[in-house]
Amino acid sequence: MDIDSIFKAPTAPATKGGAKRKLVSPDEIYRKNARHISYEELTGRSFDPIEASTGGEGSSSSSKRRTVSMEDDEEDRGAGGMDFADEEEDDRFFGDGLTSDQKDILDYVDEINPEEETFDLGAVRKMILKFERSINKNQEMRVKYADDPAKFMESEADLDEEIKHLMALTQAPQHYPVLVELNTVASILSLLTHENMDISIDAIELLKELTDEEVLSLNLDEDEDVSGSEGEAGMKVFVAALIKDGMLDLLVQNLARLDEEETNDRQGVFNTLAIFENLTSIDIQLAETIVLKSQLMPWMLKRLKVKAFDSNKQYCSELLAILMQSSSDNRKRLGELGGIDDLLQLLSVYKRKDPKDPDEIEMLENLFDCLCSTLAEKEIKQLFLEGEGIELMVIMIKEKKMARIRAVKVLDYAMSTKAGTANCLRFVEIMGLKTLFSIFSRKGIDKLKKAYKSFSEVAEEEHIIGILASLVRNLPLESGHRLRVVRKFVEDDYAKLQRLLDLREGYEARVQAQDEKIARENEEQELDEDEIKEEEPLRALERLEAGLYCMQLIDLILAHLCAENLDLEAEEENKANGASSSSAEEPESEIKIRARTLLNRRGQSLDDIVENLKEVNEELALQARTKLLTQAGSGPLSEATTTIVGEADKEEDGEIAAPKIELTAEEDAALEALEAKESVQYMLGLL
Repeated sequence: MDIDSIFKAPTAPATKGGAKRKLVSPDEIYRKNARHISYEELTGRSFDPIEASTGGEGSSSSSKRRTVSMEDDEEDRGAGGMDFADEEEDDRFFGDGLTSDQKDILDYVDEINPEEETFDLGAVRKMILKFERSINKNQEMRVKYADDPAKFMESEADLDEEIKHLMALTQAPQHYPVLVELNTVASILSLLTHENMDISIDAIELLKELTDEEVLSLNLDEDEDVSGSEGEAGMKVFVAALIKDGMLDLLVQNLARLDEEETNDRQGVFNTLAIFENLTSIDIQLAETIVLKSQLMPWMLKRLKVKAFDSNKQYCSELLAILMQSSSDNRKRLGELGGIDDLLQLLSVYKRKDPKDPDEIEMLENLFDCLCSTLAEKEIKQLFLEGEGIELMVIMIKEKKMARIRAVKVLDYAMSTKAGTANCLRFVEIMGLKTLFSIFSRKGIDKLKKAYKSFSEVAEEEHIIGILASLVRNLPLESGHRLRVVRKFVEDDYAKLQRLLDLREGYEARVQAQDEKIARENEEQELDEDEIKEEEPLRALERLEAGLYCMQLIDLILAHLCAENLDLEAEEENKANGASSSSAEEPESEIKIRARTLLNRRGQSLDDIVENLKEVNEELALQARTKLLTQAGSGPLSEATTTIVGEADKEEDGEIAAPKIELTAEEDAALEALEAKESVQYMLGLL
């Protein structure tokens, strides 16, 4: 009799409209295999059923049938036998009722620990060989009995079992190259298109487990022969082979086959997304490869549009945020696919309502992170403007829901740099200043803190300061838009200006505390001058994080405000009447006079701001020189700059002609650093 066939899964074919076939779980497979181990292998003795049934007594005594009676019991006790009542009382709670052979079996099973199994090269090759045989057997049976599923279901169950066994390779990532050498990578990927979706889902799970970066840290402490470098090298070889054999496109194509109404298929989608995340964890540079060589991004954008919220929708938002973080090409690709409009539509759902649970909150934060990452590109800033993103963010701030916390950050990113000038103009036009200075004055902050634990007042202050700095830098000089910003600081007896100086005082105290901490650490570590110079880059970063960057932005805002003349109408009248102001020295602006007075009350002066801006100017000059030097081998930046300046000097119909040369991103950054330096230098001259 074939004992193995008794324990096989039932071979009933799947119904057309019914539920999918339930595969055997790994625990059941293990128990089934354990039952196949012979008694002799466990105990080293031959199996005697008669002896086992009698607990070790002779066979002659067990073959006789006796009628139990009170007389027999009395005879046994009279002959020195043990009283049954005494045995029950003595051994009921202390005896295990097992024979010595049964105890040996249980002891052996207790010693088995599959997690401690180690794999050498021979064991890995043997495992792979069994896996390949099961694939070939299944293909052969499917071709031979194509019209009779019942006859190939057994081979399919065996294939499912071997796929699960192959997951044990996660304990030996240093042997992953063997999968490449034996062309097993192609075999695994072929299962993604298997006719049975259960097999395909198992293959997805196998790929997810094999590419999980956590396997690199398994058993490192227990097995000294397994080094992290060997496992990492094996993982990279395996991943490179998967990508070369077209895994990325196969995974996305397979997503169309999965029906998320089914539990197994829904898990298959989740595991597929996990594979892509694993790849970015192994090498972040693969993020560009994923977007370039697959249609994953269009699929995720389509999946995010599904109204119902679930874990897969949340995972899509998380993976999209990861892909946007480190790749400029990916961010531009999202814009080309219309992803900015999609993100704005998804976020608009939460302008007047909050997410329902923590997972939905995480999805909302992921969507905002995607938007902030993409706004680093000037092309995306324009798409954000065209998609009425400024209007949406202002509405969110007014509604004071959870989205308001992130909307301030988005505005900061959208209005930064020269590319954000159009967004700054639109912000002023839609009456955004009223909303901005309302939160700048801390209106409703206490309620927001109580309602949302994730709210950080410090982070919001930093973003508000960033928005104000972008407004004063980007809005055209002597324009109505700029004048409206300046007047906001004047109204209510310069209340906003006092608030700005209060913030500066707080950041200055933090920077001073950080400087004292750095001095103490240098003294405690007894660093010499050379060692202190080596630590300067790190110390500078610590000072910026402590508040120096925000203090520098505030000083820049103050410098712009002090240079403004609010009486523009009178100045225009003087120009119209032909009055010349060049002969007489221009009087100080009212804002500059008030700023000096407020600083003096705090024991400070405008000279402190000047010194701080000089430091900023030096840093910008260093950045400009660094960016220019990086262009030394990439083309004639100086010629491009000269051409642009020449084009800008020409006027057509009274307007400055637009530049005719399109700059690279690096050249644009270098020129922007130069412009920022010149702007700060100009502000220093005015002060």
